[in-house]
Amino acid sequence: MRIGDLAARTGLTTKTIRFYENSGLLHPPPRTRGGYRDYPEQAATRLAFIRDAQHAGLTLADRAAHIDPAACGADDICTILTPERPRVTRAG
Repeated sequence: MRIGDLAARTGLTTKTIRFYENSGLLHPPPRTRGGYRDYPEQAATRLAFIRDAQHAGLTLADRAAHIDPAACGADDICTILTPERPRVTRAG
């Protein structure tokens, strides 16, 4: 999928997608013979997580820390790492 299609699908701008790619949040996709980026379907899922994490107040560094970059190859579904949650104990 070309970057314009990915942008339309995710509601992000092409500039934002390139920024996430340059920041390491999104793997650089393979290129077509013509030199166009050819994003896999999983890129939309990853970008949706990044966007939702931003809306939840996570910084760019926080978002990067919660995504396993090794688990998002062209043929893989992204693995989102879950931070350890504090235990809640019942009082009384």
